Amino acid sequence: MDALAAELMVQVAAWDTRGWPRPDVVLVTGSALDVDLGETLIEPLPLASLLPFPIRAVAGHRLAVELVRSRDDRVVLYLRGRIHCYQGFEPAEVVFPVRLGALLGARVAILTNAAGSLDREMPPGTIVALADHLSLGGDSSLRGEPPAEWGERFPPLNDAYDPRLRALARRVAADQGFDLREGVYAWLLGPSYETPAEIRMLGRMGATLVGMSTVPEVIALRHLGVACAAFSLVTNLAAGMAESLPSHEEVMAEGERAAGYFGAMLRGLIAHPDLLPA
Repeated sequence: MDALAAELMVQVAAWDTRGWPRPDVVLVTGSALDVDLGETLIEPLPLASLLPFPIRAVAGHRLAVELVRSRDDRVVLYLRGRIHCYQGFEPAEVVFPVRLGALLGARVAILTNAAGSLDREMPPGTIVALADHLSLGGDSSLRGEPPAEWGERFPPLNDAYDPRLRALARRVAADQGFDLREGVYAWLLGPSYETPAEIRMLGRMGATLVGMSTVPEVIALRHLGVACAAFSLVTNLAAGMAESLPSHEEVMAEGERAAGYFGAMLRGLIAHPDLLPA
């Protein structure tokens, strides 16, 4: 067992020692997408308090951990913000928080991100459920030798984004009066935005969205047997598709504008009686 795997088991034991309830669901929200879920079971903690390595935040990313009881009496490990490979972290470090949730017993993970759109019919403000991804960040959260008991060494990813959860999210969105789109997310390392030529390449490869997160987490979670749903908030049209240049400020502003209806969808999904696998 490598050092990070051993540290995960230390954190699992410490969780139980503190008497905290174990989570049913892991929720990760990206740029400016905070959600009010329900009753707080523990006061928000800095994400750094659960990690065995130092971290630093990106502007607009809160990097906090909460344990929340949802309206349907589910315990949610809520990760407000994430760290990224482009900050210099190894993929295994990036996925440490979600792996902790999985090892604590969470059966479902819901992840959000801000993304650029390659489809003019998905303009800024659109919420898109990920149906598949292109992993183009140059590394994997499964590199190395994860403990054999975590999952098979060469896990299939045909169902990386659970079709049942996507269908459930579509029903929740429809009940709230909007159409939830579906797309394919290309993960690039960043932190520079893509060039117009790279966007043309990604479009030919089948991508409809592009961003700098989520995929390492989903791969690690599926390896551990956790069902995943992921949603992108479109914050900008990709390079070469709009007159203005993409910017971090634009991403944050669009996230703040969408927080209300995006949060309502996430709350409805987490509280749905059919969320957890039978």
